[in-house]
Parts: sequence; C-alpha cells; structure tokens
Amino acid sequence: MSSLARILASRANGARSAGPITVQGKQRSSKNAISHGLLAHQIVMTDEAPEGFHAVMKDHLDRLQPADGMEFALVEEMVAAHWRLRRALAIETRLLENEAAAQDSPDSLDRVTKAFDELAAKPALGLLHRYQTRLHLNYQRALYNMLLLRAVVTVPNEPSPISEHPEAQL
Repeated sequence: MSSLARILASRANGARSAGPITVQGKQRSSKNAISHGLLAHQIVMTDEAPEGFHAVMKDHLDRLQPADGMEFALVEEMVAAHWRLRRALAIETRLLENEAAAQDSPDSLDRVTKAFDELAAKPALGLLHRYQTRLHLNYQRALYNMLLLRAVVTVPNEPSPISEHPEAQL
C-alpha cells in the first residue's frame, strides 16, 4: 500500500502533466472515456444506438472523473442503470400509447385515462414501475457509494494518539 507522501507526490506529478503531445497519443487518449465496449455490448439492444450509450457514458465520466478502477466500476453501474431506466420510460410510453389507441373516445385525455385504467389492471405496468424503482435505487446507491468512497479516500488514515502511547492509558 502506498504511503500518504507517495500518493501526494503522484497527484502532484499528475497535475503537472500536459497530456499527450503526439497525434497517436491524442488519438489513444481520446478513447479513454470508452475503455472497452463490453458494457455497451451487454446493455445496448440491437435496435438502440450505441452512440447514445457512449454519450451517456462520456457525460458521466466527464462529470464524475473516476480516479481508479473502483470508481470507474461505480460509474459503469450508474450508466447501466440510467440507460435501462430510459428504456423503461420508453416502454411505459409505448404501452400507454398502444392502449390509448385502442380506446374509442374522441377526447385524448379520456383515451389516456382509460388506457391507464386498463393497464393498471394488468401486471405489466406494476412490474415496469417496480423495475423503474429498482433502477433508480441502483443509480442512487452507486452514486452514494462513489461519494462515500471519495470521502474515505481523501481523509488520511492518521494513527490514534491513544494507540501510539500505551503508557498514557494507565
């Protein structure tokens, strides 16, 4: 495990970095936000745009700037939950639209109301809302864990004055 002095020295050296200079280095570093496409292949469906997923990942990486692999994994978890939640919202909209189209009322609000009533009687809408709640909680939990991890990492682990001087306890 690195000492606090070594960690601080590494941070200072990293802060002095001007970044890549060569064209090849710049091309390589431009792909840092997308360290691998594995997550996109697992989460993005065939009919969905992978570019949209990569844009969401880039936004999260730019905003949260993970410091290490643990933080990066938490960002990936957040992006996965965010992407799936967007999909669930689209599914909910389509369910309501399809059911509303089947209603015979001339009033659009009346059609949507009847559609909601019909869907509420079926298990699909309740299941979808539970799914949305779970995804929202997954996102919030990953964000909380990341913030907690950062708070723990930034506080140096100072030795307890009591454990340093056992004779003082007497």
